Amino acid sequence: MTGAPVRATLILATYEMPRHLKLVFAALAQQSFRDFEILLCDDGSGAETKAIVDEFKSRGYFHLEHLWQENRGFRKCRILNEAIRRARGEILVFLDGDCVPHRHFMRDHWENREKGRFLAGRRVELGREISERLTPESVARGFFDFPRPSLLLSGLRGDTEHLNRTLRFRHPWLRKLLKLERVDDMKGCNFSAFRVDMEAINGFDESYEGYGREDTDVELRLQNYGLRIKSLKGLALQYHVWHERRGFTPQNDQLLEDVRHARRIRAVRGLN
Repeated sequence: MTGAPVRATLILATYEMPRHLKLVFAALAQQSFRDFEILLCDDGSGAETKAIVDEFKSRGYFHLEHLWQENRGFRKCRILNEAIRRARGEILVFLDGDCVPHRHFMRDHWENREKGRFLAGRRVELGREISERLTPESVARGFFDFPRPSLLLSGLRGDTEHLNRTLRFRHPWLRKLLKLERVDDMKGCNFSAFRVDMEAINGFDESYEGYGREDTDVELRLQNYGLRIKSLKGLALQYHVWHERRGFTPQNDQLLEDVRHARRIRAVRGLN
């Protein structure tokens, strides 16, 4: 780790989704909390993504490193581990490159950090129609700062899902009243943990080479390590931009069952 210290490290994962990444960068430029670095974890994207990264980097909003590895299939865990090794922040915030963060996304992760806990947020599922109309300019102008009429209409039409997740609730009594303090599980696109805790569980398990389950593996091992999950429902809002879905890799289900059965803490193929 080199350079000036930062409070937080944003670990942002991407692969060949340049349009989505432009939207995410537009939102990151507007963050109300600024004391963080960005480590972009690129699982083998091409020249268009590199050009977008270079352009954003030239603006000097944040320290940004573009970590790239050759495309040899889905190897997200490998590049995420490289980011953990290089991270300088006290906390690590994980975000996917198809999820546009609210302007207080990083602030909410930082201000709600708590020893002995890892933080789990949720996301709005944007529909295809509204996703295709989004531009970096509209995001920069604050499209997601509060629920816009067009977003509400998209939800009423059944295009966008989970409109309740567009509202931000900070006050503890209101969060308790609305049961926002309860969360069942962690999503890999919106969670954070202390760097020392991710190091203690040996990072992500690179045994997961196909799509899916690698984030649940981390969740289970953080719990086996003794940490408790903390809800960021109604905080750290984010918006998943529509794209075609891919199926889970079946063999990863067995890897996850092995972790459940053995109550494993450290990744078999991890940071070390």
